[in-house]
Amino acid sequence: MNDEPLNSEGWSPKKPPPSGDGEAAPKPRRFWWRFVLASVLIVAISAATTATSVLLYIDSIAEAIAPQNNKIQKKLNRFLADADSGAPENFLLIGSDKRAGAEFVEDQGRSDTTMLIRIDPEKQLISMMSIPRDLKVEIPDVGTGKFNEAYFYGGTKLTLRVVKELTGLPINHVVNIDFLGFAQGVYAIGCVYTDVDRRYFHSNAGLAPSEEYAEINVTPGYQLMCGKQALDYVRYRHTDTDIVRSARQQEFLSAARSRISVKDIVLDQGDLIEAFTDYTTSDISDGKTLLEVLKLLAASRNATINEVHFPAELGPSFVYASEGAIEGAVEEFLGGESVKQAKAQAKTAKKQEKARAPKHLKQPKKKKKKPKIEIDKSGSDGLEPAREAGEAEAKIAARRAHGPFPIFYPTRLPPGTRFVESDPYEKVVDPWVYRLKDEEETKHLAYRMVLVDEEDDGSHYFGVQGIRGWSDPPILEDPSLTKTIKGREYEIFLDDENVKLIAWHRGDNTYWISNDVLRTLSNDQMVGMARSADVLIKKKKPKKKGRRHP
Repeated sequence: MNDEPLNSEGWSPKKPPPSGDGEAAPKPRRFWWRFVLASVLIVAISAATTATSVLLYIDSIAEAIAPQNNKIQKKLNRFLADADSGAPENFLLIGSDKRAGAEFVEDQGRSDTTMLIRIDPEKQLISMMSIPRDLKVEIPDVGTGKFNEAYFYGGTKLTLRVVKELTGLPINHVVNIDFLGFAQGVYAIGCVYTDVDRRYFHSNAGLAPSEEYAEINVTPGYQLMCGKQALDYVRYRHTDTDIVRSARQQEFLSAARSRISVKDIVLDQGDLIEAFTDYTTSDISDGKTLLEVLKLLAASRNATINEVHFPAELGPSFVYASEGAIEGAVEEFLGGESVKQAKAQAKTAKKQEKARAPKHLKQPKKKKKKPKIEIDKSGSDGLEPAREAGEAEAKIAARRAHGPFPIFYPTRLPPGTRFVESDPYEKVVDPWVYRLKDEEETKHLAYRMVLVDEEDDGSHYFGVQGIRGWSDPPILEDPSLTKTIKGREYEIFLDDENVKLIAWHRGDNTYWISNDVLRTLSNDQMVGMARSADVLIKKKKPKKKGRRHP
């Protein structure tokens, strides 16, 4: 972990071991392919390349994965849709505590995360949608139950059937990754820069066994997360709802996308066969299918990530979602089409593929529509004055910084929100002031102000981040649009049509305001808070003059 407090007011948790046994961290390149065929391969393509370079390795890789994946393909074959070359494909990603080499249905372990991922090279769109584990569903041959019970009773096959009936979507491929593979994979890609919304802390020390649950120790703010710590973060659910947890997982995978490229994968020629068989299972059991998936990923290397939030409502025992709400979410997942329209488009694409012009003739590219958001005048954004509270936070951050660092703070906030206070029990102070390493291992002073919306259910956290001397952190790559308002240039990042982050600079220093993971703050509120941001510059103390001797 790279956040180090600067004085006794702060606290730095010990760096967690890379695995439960406290083993040394694996060499960075060893576990590429364990992650590749799991969560990150599906969403992580960002560098320009093609799959041609891996042709020499495809046969040997396919031969190694065939024994275990052939079993899976036979069991799932009638439930999976054929994928046409170059057409959009839907992947079902299951995260479980199952060991990849275990039997496919017996001892299937527990399903913890289920996510749908759609890769659409034509629209240059990668959509992600998590299904809440406590969602009330009908499970074939079982009856009414929670969604994750499908995996318990029938493994991947039954989970796949429930997902298809629930969404109406054809599924082309299924990938199952166990948790150890996820943790090792995060190490393999050099860890992931993550914008952590709040403090996550729990210790079982002194608690009765009945009160114990998974320990976690993650401080707020932008940071580089590795292995077990990343796994703890994406799996945490004790004080979060299924909906919040799913959104947090999608955001982590979106951040992971910028840490890996097809070029890096292709150039890694070590331990590919072993790694394919260690931590993942899938229906991909031959070289041709594997190559088609790689081509699809390469064609979508610059695609926009669309994080679709499942339209669920919390109940006392279950999470609920109406048929109409699910249909709307599926339409968003498909990029604005219904399932019927998407199927018709796929048929049309197949016909066009057969009649396509020779490959050496370039096909005209569709221009991407530039996103637009309306900017309301200050005062019409529904925010309330909060200069006094914001300035008090800024003064604390400036005092803890122990050095010249302009501190920006919001002077207007949404009604019912407040700055999170320090909590001695969780051994963290607010605002959190720490040091952060960039990609060149240079340390930078940083601070995070955490805010919470108390008028809702108290689970919506957003924040103000500042980093000294780092002008281009990975989170600010490829803004959706830029706007200059009253002489300050803002970089605005959208999740679909919602502002998820708005950033600005002062010299080499970088600042931003992050929306909560469910994007509950409106665009007007996000822009309004950024516009209201004022700066506190700590004055240098005058040097004491010594007495002059006659």
